[in-house]
Amino acid sequence: MNPASKKEKILVIEGEVLFGERVAEMLRKDGYTVILKKDGTEGMQAIYDLMPHLIIVDVVLPGTDGYQIIEKKASEPLLAKIPLFLISTQGVPINMQRIPQGAVKEFILDLHAGPDEIHKKVNALFGYQDVQEDSVPKDAKRVLWVEDDKLIGTILAKKLISSGFNLSHAKTGDEALLMLSKMVPDVIVLDLLVPGVNGFDILQRIKATPQLAKVPVMILSNLNKQSDMDRARILGAQKFLVKAAVSLDQIVSEVRGLCK
Repeated sequence: MNPASKKEKILVIEGEVLFGERVAEMLRKDGYTVILKKDGTEGMQAIYDLMPHLIIVDVVLPGTDGYQIIEKKASEPLLAKIPLFLISTQGVPINMQRIPQGAVKEFILDLHAGPDEIHKKVNALFGYQDVQEDSVPKDAKRVLWVEDDKLIGTILAKKLISSGFNLSHAKTGDEALLMLSKMVPDVIVLDLLVPGVNGFDILQRIKATPQLAKVPVMILSNLNKQSDMDRARILGAQKFLVKAAVSLDQIVSEVRGLCK
């Protein structure tokens, strides 16, 4: 697809100036028309004035915040059908109770998310092929990994991806549950001590959800008490690995075994 042929108009409402400009620049280079607003009140007015094809909004904004924008947009029939991406890249948790059902098309919650990730999701929304998708085999097993530790997160993520898995990485319990509401992975790798909803509760909810109940779950945790291991198995975990006692190759091997 020739970038010049893209006709979609995107409104970006982002209070963090440098990040917003980077997102806008990347999308413009790919042929999109991008309007950037750095204040929530101005952003809300721009929705009425421009009627964009997509709205990308940060949850934290000067003036009108992201929640207020979503609520106002959802209440207006002419605006309600415009897709909206909600961003929280500053470590601010999302209050799901303030978001009307179906009002957000995509949540971008990664503290380290960059313009490239947003660009990829925009292309997917409008049906443009992302050349980076070719790097993941179409038949790759999908792994959801729930882990908030930055060091092991970086190392193991690279290992799983290089081993041919299609990896989705959640860094909080709430983010994991949100992802699981939209996907059914082939295997789930779960830390027990994560921010928000803890691993035991996540495991219990997985096994209580019909479409997820048969997905194998492997615990990868620093907890090493027998009582924790027993509790995890009672709740339905197939494997329990202690981080300090296993190598990266062992982890990958166990994940591959659960995917069969």
